[in-house]
Amino acid sequence: METLLFHQPFKMIVVSMTAVSILIAGLLIYRYIYPKKKINLLVLLLLISTLPLISILRPGSYQSGDLTLHAKYAMQFFDNIAQGNIIPQWIGNHCSSYGCPEYIYIFFLPYYLISFFHFIGFSFIDSVKVLLIVSFYTSGIGMYLWMKDELGKKAGFVAAIFYLFAPYHLIDLSFRVSIGELTSLAILPFLFLTTKKLVTTRKNIFILLTSLSLALLILSHQATALISFPIVILYGIIVWLRKKEKTLHTVLVTLSSYLLGILLSAFYWIPIFALKNDIWYGAYPKIDFHTFLDTLYSPHRFGILFQGHMGELYINVGYTEWLVLFFALYLLYKKRVKGNDKKLLLFALGMFLILFIFTQSITKPIWNYFSFTESIQFAWRLFLEMSLIVAVVAGVIAKNVKSNKFIFILCAITIMYTILNWGNRQTEPQLTDAIFRNQPLFQEKPGEVELTTPVWVDRYAKWIGIYPKSHMQVLSGSAQITPEVRQQTLHTYKISVKKNAVIKENTFYFPGWELFVNGQQKPINYLNKKYRGVITFPLKKGTYQIKLLYVYNSVSVIAQRLSLFALAIFVILVYNAFLNKARIH
Repeated sequence: METLLFHQPFKMIVVSMTAVSILIAGLLIYRYIYPKKKINLLVLLLLISTLPLISILRPGSYQSGDLTLHAKYAMQFFDNIAQGNIIPQWIGNHCSSYGCPEYIYIFFLPYYLISFFHFIGFSFIDSVKVLLIVSFYTSGIGMYLWMKDELGKKAGFVAAIFYLFAPYHLIDLSFRVSIGELTSLAILPFLFLTTKKLVTTRKNIFILLTSLSLALLILSHQATALISFPIVILYGIIVWLRKKEKTLHTVLVTLSSYLLGILLSAFYWIPIFALKNDIWYGAYPKIDFHTFLDTLYSPHRFGILFQGHMGELYINVGYTEWLVLFFALYLLYKKRVKGNDKKLLLFALGMFLILFIFTQSITKPIWNYFSFTESIQFAWRLFLEMSLIVAVVAGVIAKNVKSNKFIFILCAITIMYTILNWGNRQTEPQLTDAIFRNQPLFQEKPGEVELTTPVWVDRYAKWIGIYPKSHMQVLSGSAQITPEVRQQTLHTYKISVKKNAVIKENTFYFPGWELFVNGQQKPINYLNKKYRGVITFPLKKGTYQIKLLYVYNSVSVIAQRLSLFALAIFVILVYNAFLNKARIH
């Protein structure tokens, strides 16, 4: 069964259709046995959420997407933690084994979660898959809870369906395997929910949950946080304007909660901005766009497959998604939506229009004008927030349209037209952690180096992309080198120099690397004309104990102290919240 059905994508359709049939049959049997008992919508949502996840259970890695890449990243992230680097920054077996400060600039939370899943027994490949599954389920639950609080259970269910089965969400899940965006898709609805509860109730618990949600969002994916946070603030303003009592105190409490969340994650985002000019990232194009037609229609399999035969992606809003947007305009024209629902709908439609315009290439001058947008890379990342907004619009429609039959058909079509996107192109079951352990993450060549290669490295040098024969070499003179310890951030050697020598340790220099010769710190030369950016140092005749140690640079230390300060405040607030609760009881 596994051989016949699981590994080839076109046969996965049989599995998916079988799963849909079993789910429908189960629901009909339930209704027959319990005709008067309503089906719990959250349970139903979880069952439906399972449909696109079945494909993930296939063993091995994917033929396309970044599952393999993330498993490789996770291995060295876990190694860092195991070696005592609780906040990893350096990835040793990268940049052709010279190492790069990759973890300074990449998202943190997904790799912490993958490391945890590996710690409890999953392989790294399976740990990535567990993260995909948990994130997908959580995103649906979060959207349901938020829209339930805003609009009621039915609207919450419909909004969650649209959020889960949004084309961009499924592209991230099945094709791109973008663990950062998927984690942020799971956290984002909770940030909106806790913001609403904080503004309406001002309870301490929601101060804590809002700050925690924002911190986790930032740690999940910096680009998503950068785009989404202004939308969250605007939503908070909408909620505040809906209140009868509009006090300045509410505004200050909400802003303080956001500030606490920003400070909790300072150890991550401050080094990114402070050290962004120390890597070659800025040498690459800032922003990428898809064509306008791509946002409307995919040319593959009659428009219902969002990935081409060569792995190309067709990121679009979605067909029923466009329907609900235009239907929402019709309801507004007919004045069928009123009060707070109307305010929410107008807010959602306005945000969608702005975001959609910014996915088009006509806005490229604006993107390029602001330097901070370079971290976003792709204008089509905005489809993540647009997916959430369309889900909100669908929820408003579900509340304000009386016909349950219409809503049922709308949800059914939204689910079923995406069925070809419930799995990756093909799996490769023979791929395991052992195969990936020592594989390069990125095949470099002169002029095309990894984005986080330190800026001092001559990226056009002939040796770029060539793995050195050993971790330490003698450039001149004569010396015998005995390797001792080789960890992510600690390299030790015993060197016997017979003739004054210049030594090259095949590690890229980055602020934080320190050289110790017989226990005394010595300067590092990283501007050798032939090997720019590589650690070199001279040694006179004699015997030496060499230690190269990567430590947190001053910027990282300050950022970590800010986060520790915020964490102390957070813990105090938690203690006070529990203390006050105990007093009430």
